[in-house]
Amino acid sequence: MGVRGIGFLNGLAGGVLAYLALEAGSEASELVEKYAKWDTLGEFSLAFITTTIALIGTWMVLTYIEGGLRGSRGVFDERLTAYIVAIALGIHNVGEGFAIAASLLAGYVASAVLFTAGFAIHNYTEGFAIAGPLMMKGAKRVEWRLLSLIAGLSLLAGLPVIPGALVYYLGFSSDIALATLYTIATASIVYAMLHINLSALSKLGGVSSPLFWISIFSGIGLAYTTETILLFSLPS
Repeated sequence: MGVRGIGFLNGLAGGVLAYLALEAGSEASELVEKYAKWDTLGEFSLAFITTTIALIGTWMVLTYIEGGLRGSRGVFDERLTAYIVAIALGIHNVGEGFAIAASLLAGYVASAVLFTAGFAIHNYTEGFAIAGPLMMKGAKRVEWRLLSLIAGLSLLAGLPVIPGALVYYLGFSSDIALATLYTIATASIVYAMLHINLSALSKLGGVSSPLFWISIFSGIGLAYTTETILLFSLPS
């Protein structure tokens, strides 16, 4: 792939991440705002403060980690971006484990199976976000070390669904805990999205490039389409 092709793939990944950030952010917002009443002011204040700390704290931690990787290990930008994206998606996917476990606990086995299939389809699009930064211009043969890295990062992004389900089974499913998790996921995804989109901008000619905005829209549309497939698959 040429520079513009890689840039389009990065923009596509950025669109997917943008959709996931909006999705996770709305979940966090709904969990907090349900307590925005005078008789639950204490719970609202606690949730607001907790999620605010989680939002800022996540960005500070990721900034610190990235600075340490750049300074001490010399990780090049593309690989570092892929690591950050995989971590962000892993945090986000813990919530998918919650959804699967909640269906099983309620006795809706069919819904749990459909959730699992739907998440598999949905997470297919997340692979673009991991592979995009690692694509190299002019590769003439299969880079097995690169494929191994992508496979490892994909596991890092996807396997947190399992502990997410286990945590829900153990009873850690309060609204404040869930809102905090969704906030951390949102902050992580936004951080990763900025990396991806900056890379796409540099390859496609900046914000005035129509191809950049088409790639972003394509990513959002791809994520939305897979989400719609999941929604239509669920029993009414």
